[in-house]
Amino acid sequence: MHTVIKGTKTVEEFKKLKAYLEQRATEHFEEHKKAFENWRFGEIDKVWIDKDGFICIQYDSGDWWHYNEEGEWW
Repeated sequence: MHTVIKGTKTVEEFKKLKAYLEQRATEHFEEHKKAFENWRFGEIDKVWIDKDGFICIQYDSGDWWHYNEEGEWW
C-alpha cells in the first residue's frame, strides 16, 4: 500500500497520519468488498487525502473511490 501524505510538520505527525490512513483504508476496503458479490478491483494500491479532506483509495485495477468517515464511497 502506497500512502501519500502531504503537509505534516514533524516526523511524529507523519507517522500518526500514516497509521491512521492505513487503518481506515483497510476498514473501508473490507466494507466496500462486502457490497460486491465478486470484487474485481484487487488490493489497495494507493491511499491519500483529497483537497476536501476525504480519504481516497486506488486499487490494483486503477479504479479509485472517495470515502467519508461513515465509510460511504463515491
